[in-house]
Amino acid sequence: MREEGLKILVVVENKKMQDYITSILHGEGYRVVATSTQNEGMHLLSQQQFDLIIADFLSSRVEGLKICKKVRENLLHSVPVILLLSDREYLTKAKVILGGADDYINADSLQEELLPRVKVNLWRMFRYHDINPLTKLPGISSFLKELRKKIDDNQPLSVSYTDIFKFKEFNDRYGFNKGDEVIKYTATLIENTLKELGSPSDFLAHLGGDNFIFLSLPESVEIICRTIIENFDRNIPLFHTEEDRRKGYFIVKNRKGNLLKIPLLRLSIGIVTNEYYSLFSCGQVIQIANELREYAQKFDKSIYIKERRRSYPF
Repeated sequence: MREEGLKILVVVENKKMQDYITSILHGEGYRVVATSTQNEGMHLLSQQQFDLIIADFLSSRVEGLKICKKVRENLLHSVPVILLLSDREYLTKAKVILGGADDYINADSLQEELLPRVKVNLWRMFRYHDINPLTKLPGISSFLKELRKKIDDNQPLSVSYTDIFKFKEFNDRYGFNKGDEVIKYTATLIENTLKELGSPSDFLAHLGGDNFIFLSLPESVEIICRTIIENFDRNIPLFHTEEDRRKGYFIVKNRKGNLLKIPLLRLSIGIVTNEYYSLFSCGQVIQIANELREYAQKFDKSIYIKERRRSYPF
């Protein structure tokens, strides 16, 4: 795992300690954003993506457990949180872990423990939490766990399987860096739309490449998908050149050397819900959503296709 460039939020009231932590992390190649107040930390969390958070457990201006709660309510809830303790009381440590933190460091052991704790929590996040390194979103394993839980509890659910049509050709034309920009834009668009129009139980995952999948409630899924598509279609042309935008397509060469006209990027979404029949397995859900997504790709525009059948189709 490449650690250089990973971004860490430090929310520590004591300026001397904050500066020390920032200096050590900078020396290891991490990007650091530091603040002395919980309110500013919360604001930063709503505006930026972070790979790890270090915060006071309790000081006059920072309550670490409230930061944990904020992170766990977010769609990016796998970001690890390390809290700084001023005492070694067993009950304090228990509160930290039960309150949603991933780890803790005693302030008097900061010099010895800071880097090992940071590194092991980052490693654990990418190794066990199934995080996509580009978008910082959970992957397929995390998604299947959430889906399985909802199926077992017979909760109302919808699953939306999303991809960007002709993304491979876009990469061929514009390069991988521009492709990464499109992927990150799409991830942020879906995430923000779910925050605005969805519920706290919604869950977004990045399956890799240009494929995303999210859980939401049946009553809100269509307005969510409509909003995603409207904003995608409004902004995605800006990722193409002015000439390609004017033409409405771009040119790529296939493996045989033939020139092909490829339309500007568009979204295809397949939606399956348990409104009309029960869903009994993750494989069943993924299969139906994928077939609807593939059908959506046949249209010459961004579109979502929702399962309308009243009985299990297989």
